[in-house]
Amino acid sequence: MKRTSRGWSIFGAALVLVGWWLLAFNSSSLLAATPAVAVERLWQLLQDSHWRDQLRLSLVRMLLSIGCATLLGLVLGLIAGLDSRVRGVLEPLRWLLMATPPVIVVVLAMMWFGMGSTMVVFMTIVVLTPGVYVNTVRGMALQDPQLLAMANVFRFGLWLRLRHLYLPALAGPLCAAFLIAGSTGIRIVVMAEVLGAQEGIGFALANAQSAFDSGTLYAWVLVVLLLVALIEFALLQPLQRCLTAWNQVTHD
Repeated sequence: MKRTSRGWSIFGAALVLVGWWLLAFNSSSLLAATPAVAVERLWQLLQDSHWRDQLRLSLVRMLLSIGCATLLGLVLGLIAGLDSRVRGVLEPLRWLLMATPPVIVVVLAMMWFGMGSTMVVFMTIVVLTPGVYVNTVRGMALQDPQLLAMANVFRFGLWLRLRHLYLPALAGPLCAAFLIAGSTGIRIVVMAEVLGAQEGIGFALANAQSAFDSGTLYAWVLVVLLLVALIEFALLQPLQRCLTAWNQVTHD
């Protein structure tokens, strides 16, 4: 099954490349660069220390904001899952944050913090945290009532409940939440940089768009895609395997 799935994934990626090439072939070079031009321009960007600094700054913003949002959502979700009063208090804030469009958050963050890293990180945390929180609370609610009753009979403390009951049950929901937070966080950071930053990948994208430099524009798009792949395959998938293995060992 894994080989079949991987083969179809490669086929799908090939279709995307063919579609990209056809789009570029039938469009003006000002509107769409070919894959070859984008890769060549990407190589040139990576040789330039200035653009490497832009990439490094965006990467720091992404890791900081995604990490803080994940930790904050997880901690608040655990507390809310253990105490219905806390969940009730946080519910209006959760609804407010999830109902507010990200563009409005960007505008407010620019008013409060100006243009720069603080605005980008704050905005990304605000957008990502509710998703991690909701997945954590839902995972806590799906805990087996019989196991909870057993924990009450044997008077499990808070740490034992978390270690042997709640955290193993959260393995699936947390993996999904982390995957969504990782990929969405990168897109949110880039969007925030496009709208309200003077450095970073988003700023470079905006400059390339205003100059009709499609080669540079598509090169930075490739950078964003590579960052998503890096976070997903180098960080999130190993974490998912660890959580799944821990869940199996705990239940065994």
